[in-house]
Amino acid sequence: MLALCGAAWFPLHRDGAPARVYGVAFGLSALCLLLALLLTRRRPALPALGAAVAVPAALAAARLLVGRIDVAGLSRSLELTAAPPWITGLLALAAALTALAALCVRPAGARPAPQPAASPAAVGERVSSE
Repeated sequence: MLALCGAAWFPLHRDGAPARVYGVAFGLSALCLLLALLLTRRRPALPALGAAVAVPAALAAARLLVGRIDVAGLSRSLELTAAPPWITGLLALAAALTALAALCVRPAGARPAPQPAASPAAVGERVSSE
C-alpha cells in the first residue's frame, strides 16, 4: 500500500511550479517509496513502522486540509500528483491504516519463544554430578 501511495503522489509534470514546490512533491513521493522499501525487510524496525504510519497519515491530513489551511506551496505541491486528488488521499489513508495494523501486530509477534522446561532426568543428572 505504501508503494502504491508513493507512486500515486509522484509528480509527473512540473506544470510551471517553482523548483521548491516540485521538490516537496517529489520528496513526499520518494519518502513513501523509501519507507515501502525499508518495510520489505524480514523484521522491519519499529521506527520504520512508526514512520510508515506517520508519513501517509500526514499526507492524508494534508490532502484533507488543503482547502482550509493555506500553507505556502503545499497546496500547489499536492496538485502535482500523478493520480487525482481523491485517489491520493484514499491511498494515503489506506497505507497509514495498513502500517498501523502492522505496527500493532509486530510487538505481539516479537516476543521471544518460551524456553522448553528442563526434563526431570536432565535435572537429576546435573544434581548427581555436582
